[in-house]
This record gives sequence, structure tokens and C-alpha cells, in this order.
Amino acid sequence: MYFFLWKANGAPTFFKPWLNIPSEDYYFVNIFLLAPSMLICWLLASSMVQVFSKALGGDGSFEQTLILIALSINISMWGSLIHDLPMSFLSMVGVIDARQHEIDMNTPTVFRTILWACYLLYLLSFLILFPLSVKVVHRLKTLHCIWIGWTSFIVFQLIFLIFNR
Repeated sequence: MYFFLWKANGAPTFFKPWLNIPSEDYYFVNIFLLAPSMLICWLLASSMVQVFSKALGGDGSFEQTLILIALSINISMWGSLIHDLPMSFLSMVGVIDARQHEIDMNTPTVFRTILWACYLLYLLSFLILFPLSVKVVHRLKTLHCIWIGWTSFIVFQLIFLIFNR
């Protein structure tokens, strides 16, 4: 996706990147930041789930936690990719203007509504799948699973946003 946006001369306009990267270079640099940042987010979220679950009497292994958190991330990320992947590809091939699209997504249009619906799907998927992963792996009480899952998701998302806007 970031490759497509870079080739389309896209640049963040409304939400500036948190890292001190010039807007014109942001998508190029992010090609190299995405995989390592996703790995860090996954390992940190999985580690938090494991530590908190063990503290509350969970009995699952770290390997099981890693697998189900990875699956949860994979499924949930498709919520945002429903919009982002076609948009970035269409920008690269010249069907839409990436910079104008970025501006349009921050003005009240039906397309912004679709974008937010995709991000709502993303959010709800994480809020359901992270606690469900805790429940399946560690067999804790439901409220404990929700607390652990949501706390781990918040940390996952904050780290992800630092590197990937």
C-alpha cells in the first residue's frame, strides 16, 4: 500500500506523521518502517497478553498467544485495507489523485463515511478478537479477557500509530 502511495506521489496532508519525516518522503520511508513496526506491535501485544494472563492464572503458552494474536491482527487489519488498498492502487495507476483523495477524506462526503465505516470494522474486529484470543489461549474469566485484550490493543495501536500514522 505504501509503495502504491509513494509511486502516486501521495503525501499526508491532514494528519501529520508523528515521526519527523517530511510529508513528501513519508510514504517512501514507511515502505521500510511498516514490517518492523508491525513486528514490534505484534510481539509487544502478545507479550502483554502473556504476562497479564499468567498473572491472573492463565495457562496458555506464549507460542499459542503469538499465533492467535497474529491471526487477530491479520483479520482486523483487513477492515482498513478494504479502503486503503484499492485507493492506493488506483492512485498509483492514475485513476485518482492521492493528495486530493487525502484532502477529500477529511471533508464531509459519502466516501469519508465509507472510510470511517471501514475503520469502525477495524476497531470492532480488534476489540472482539484480542479478548477472544485471550479466552481461547488462557481460559480466563470474560472480564479479565476483555481487560487484557483491550489494554494490549491500545498499546498495539499507539505503537502502530507512531510509525504508520
